[in-house]
Amino acid sequence: MITYPTGQVLGVVDDPARAAGVATELASAGFAPPAVRVLAGPVGRDELGRLGARPTAFSRAVRVFQFMLMDQTPDFLVYERAIEDGRAVIAVRVANRDGMEAARGILERHGAHFLNYYGRLSTEELAMWRGPEPDLPDVLRR
Repeated sequence: MITYPTGQVLGVVDDPARAAGVATELASAGFAPPAVRVLAGPVGRDELGRLGARPTAFSRAVRVFQFMLMDQTPDFLVYERAIEDGRAVIAVRVANRDGMEAARGILERHGAHFLNYYGRLSTEELAMWRGPEPDLPDVLRR
């Protein structure tokens, strides 16, 4: 299960070959390479589960409540399925709202979709999924 990626924007890029170009533009905009992660293939799927802070017993308990109370928590399964379907997920760590908006603009210019910002106290949907959706149980769809 993915740990909550506090302070990050996540988005799907349908063509993983284009994801490197997105990462390059993000780096040019001031997002240091450790702050930008391109997740693709089996390795990317494994890394997806480690985007947040290292889990502790307390954080696992918090995640149970987040899963029950936060409507966007099931979206993590969408990111996982996107990778499994051959897409890439880009995660950008941002310091503040201006950084979030800058990352969002770059991601959108490159055709990224299903953009979400995971803040400390709330999650914000920035762009909906476009195109054929991954195969998901109906109870997890918005």
